[in-house]
Amino acid sequence: MIEFSAMEFYHLRSFVAVAEAQNLTAAAKRLYTTPPAISAHIKALEEELNTVLFHRSSKGMQLTEQGKILLDKAKLTLASANDLMHTAAQAKTLLTGEFRLGLNHPIGTSSELGTLIKTLNQHFPSLSFSLELLSSGVIVDKLSDGLLDGGVIYGEVPAHFSAVPLTEVAVTTAYPASWPTPSHKAELAQMTWIRMGKGCPFDKQLDQQLSEVNAVNINAADERSRLALVKAGLGVSFIEANAIADQEAEVALSSLLDFSLPVHFVVANQALTEPKVNAVYQVVCASIDAAQG
Repeated sequence: MIEFSAMEFYHLRSFVAVAEAQNLTAAAKRLYTTPPAISAHIKALEEELNTVLFHRSSKGMQLTEQGKILLDKAKLTLASANDLMHTAAQAKTLLTGEFRLGLNHPIGTSSELGTLIKTLNQHFPSLSFSLELLSSGVIVDKLSDGLLDGGVIYGEVPAHFSAVPLTEVAVTTAYPASWPTPSHKAELAQMTWIRMGKGCPFDKQLDQQLSEVNAVNINAADERSRLALVKAGLGVSFIEANAIADQEAEVALSSLLDFSLPVHFVVANQALTEPKVNAVYQVVCASIDAAQG
């Protein structure tokens, strides 16, 4: 009988997604991640099981005979996620204290984030969830140092973290409506920018797309604060597209630098030995699997 570690459980989800979609890009879209990440999961699983799971061709990914045999077992393993939720529900009265959760954007700007918080509240009524709005880079640092129990971050997941994909966000550029409309990236580079904070993937995107920018001496990890600063005419900044209301009279938008980033719920691997962290992580895994059907 094959035993799967916590990391391999995540690889199994990628295996099933590719088997059903027969395509890396389609599977990555379903799991809100990237084709290289999915490919790495499949490679790691094949190495662990010492078998080839897919025939790779220009037409896509086709299961090998061994892959077909393992697919049903993988689905059964993932189906046990419901049992994990059951177990967590039975144990929830035993979990007390505080769960410190770092958020990379306000709850009101994401239905997925609101659903996540509601799910955790329902499953763990005896846990006190303390929410802290921080940039993704700060969340990663605090999780690594044990100052947070869990977090929601944009972009790449550090190797020493366990992650559950929540969604993917579209990001656009907001600038004061009274400013001239930029027609190319060079004009955006000449504008004054409000940066997003230490280690924020938004800042990394800015540095990748514009080699040099003028920056005001203000950093704001909070989406709403940055939007308010833009409205006040202090500068231009990246803003999640769904955080901007249809009628934002003081704000204009530019699509010249538009990009998207995956959003994950993450915990540090070293913290999974703690009952409350492990229980919360398993419930998030199971709830996302159930939502994806």
